[in-house]
Amino acid sequence: MALRERFAFVLFRPQSAGNIGAAARALKNMGFDDLRLVAPGTLNDREAAAMAVHADDVLARATVYPDLAAALADCSVAVGTTSRRGGYRSRAYPLRAAAAELDAIAGSNKIAIVFGREDRGLTNRELKLCNRLITIPTAAEYPSLNLAQAVVVVAYELMMAAEESAAAEIEAARPPHFVAAAISDPMLARMEEALVSIGFIPDDNPDHIMFAIREIFGRSGLTAREVEILNGMARQMRWVAEGGYRTLAEKRRAGKKLR
Repeated sequence: MALRERFAFVLFRPQSAGNIGAAARALKNMGFDDLRLVAPGTLNDREAAAMAVHADDVLARATVYPDLAAALADCSVAVGTTSRRGGYRSRAYPLRAAAAELDAIAGSNKIAIVFGREDRGLTNRELKLCNRLITIPTAAEYPSLNLAQAVVVVAYELMMAAEESAAAEIEAARPPHFVAAAISDPMLARMEEALVSIGFIPDDNPDHIMFAIREIFGRSGLTAREVEILNGMARQMRWVAEGGYRTLAEKRRAGKKLR
């Protein structure tokens, strides 16, 4: 499912038309468009439209329900939001961690995010209709967020979780680009000379170890950056073996940086 099809944002008994419009704008900003209103009462449509700005289409498509159970009927997961802790609410997960988990299950589940009314949030009665609880970490001295602010923060975290998981899938599916033999073979020749120079392999029979080294690199593959590093290692080994060790010893005695 597309991102906008995975989540519904449910406002339970919103008291401010401005918050409804601002919530619609926040959803469009973050790529969502399923806005649901539960028993909103009589509100000023002009105020809502003014706050929605260019998200008037999201606002126009918002669906109204008589009660929370009806708004959640087609959703398999309902997530309640709370700023208060303790008791039943102690199971609330911090938003960022919860967003990643919700994104993982949203591919095959319609998920509702439920927000309470501005003056008191969701009561325990509403929370009992929710399968999970989330909370937005805030400063302890003033944890309460405006309704539209809470909607935009949750929508943002869900959008980012979806983008990060999509990027991870693309990266996992993309095979690494290994260098061709024309690049890796000269490096292996330099490495052989370097290993001979430090006495790691005998100069009269280097092939035994070099075959094993070639096999190691063949199993893993080598990127251009890795070949660059290995070439540098080979050069440094040759330099040390050919007298550079004296310079290193002098630098160490003088307390100077080696590179």
